[in-house]
Amino acid sequence: MFRGYRFEHPRNEIVVEVGGWSYLWAGLFGAFYLWRMGFRRLFLKALAVNLGYLLFFVGVWAVTSYVVALRIQAAILLAMIPILTIAQGATMLRMLRDAYRRRGWMVRQG
Repeated sequence: MFRGYRFEHPRNEIVVEVGGWSYLWAGLFGAFYLWRMGFRRLFLKALAVNLGYLLFFVGVWAVTSYVVALRIQAAILLAMIPILTIAQGATMLRMLRDAYRRRGWMVRQG
């Protein structure tokens, strides 16, 4: 699941590699990860995705506060933190992969 990518520029042979830890950094920093990787035009789109994950988390928090007991709510919310971090990281790396492809770079998964 956490397979990295190797991006190669076709003309000047610049290589950029992102590994398994990139999922964590992209999951934690979201749109700022893409900004740091040099894709400033994707920042607002990625920020909207980050806000979507945040709204989902807040929505689950709001619903569970009325439906389930406090201990169960805490367990659900604690379980959601790593799940949403991984999901957000995978989404950000997918956006990164597609952005490199649009720029004409060769993408290899490995």
